[in-house]
Amino acid sequence: MENAKLENMLNLALDATVREREKSLNLDVGYDWQERTWELIVKYHGDLSSLRAEGIQVVELMNEYAILTVPESLIERLADVIEIEYIEKPKRLFFSVNQGKAASCITGVQNARYDLFGDGILIACLDSGEPVIIMSG
Repeated sequence: MENAKLENMLNLALDATVREREKSLNLDVGYDWQERTWELIVKYHGDLSSLRAEGIQVVELMNEYAILTVPESLIERLADVIEIEYIEKPKRLFFSVNQGKAASCITGVQNARYDLFGDGILIACLDSGEPVIIMSG
């Protein structure tokens, strides 16, 4: 079911066998095996109310993005909806966190010598949507 609106990883996941998805750490992210539904992120324009009538759950976000919960059998139909510009599956956060830690040299202090893992630390990022410029030095 190759479709240009679907990101490559989603196309790959849809074409994979059940066994291939089970063995992968990425291909099944966003898929609910019991309900046979996909949680998908879409970029859209216009109105998505027609999707709700088809049994697709829609959570509209800002800037014309939405999170959809879509029965697997309706993904091909979803790709044909004119208002939908792009469809992607969620990503496993674990990989992004590890890459960020390595790039920030954090893995060097998370060892037996220093044992710095941030246990008990809470961090919040509040975003007003306005660009912020941080200057140092």
